[in-house]
Amino acid sequence: MSGKLAMVCSLLGAAWLVSMVVIGGATYPGYDHVSQYISELGANGAPHGWAVSWLGFLPIGILICAFSVFAWLAAPRSVLSTLGFIGIFLFAIGYAAASYFRCDFGCRPEHPTFSQQMHELFGLAGYLGAPLTLLWLGIAALKWPKARWLAILGFICAPISFVALGSMAPDSPVLGLSQRVLEASVLSWVVACGVYLSREQQA
Repeated sequence: MSGKLAMVCSLLGAAWLVSMVVIGGATYPGYDHVSQYISELGANGAPHGWAVSWLGFLPIGILICAFSVFAWLAAPRSVLSTLGFIGIFLFAIGYAAASYFRCDFGCRPEHPTFSQQMHELFGLAGYLGAPLTLLWLGIAALKWPKARWLAILGFICAPISFVALGSMAPDSPVLGLSQRVLEASVLSWVVACGVYLSREQQA
């Protein structure tokens, strides 16, 4: 049952994020997905900031946190898998925290408010740990039944997330694209893991 719940949470979480970014961007005049943070959609002063924060970021955070718990329960237990799913949980906390600690308008203020500082703290914690989290989970998956493909996906997504993280400087003209690549690398593995765990429990 936990494997199926992990799959449902992963699919819903990923779909919710994509929907939030697409709809939020479409209703934000002049928004550029390549050069702007996703958080700018929910920032204080953004056209629909409140809705994006509470109806977007919060449900996504809850769903991915739930995935990490259900996946930990369903997957073969090891130190690396435990550390990896804790990493996914911390990554997801960044979404939930973003709903309460909304960034300042533009998300790159010269004099950040407390909300901006906390937004950056929670978000950065999850992002910095993403490459290592994916690597840990990839190594752990090598010992799971019929999961070599999942391990390989982890080994592919880990360096991609690392490169994306390194190109997310605030003055980068492609920081929005880099952030989306990092998010996609993590959520691609999360969804794949959810599908794998559901199938293994049914086998």
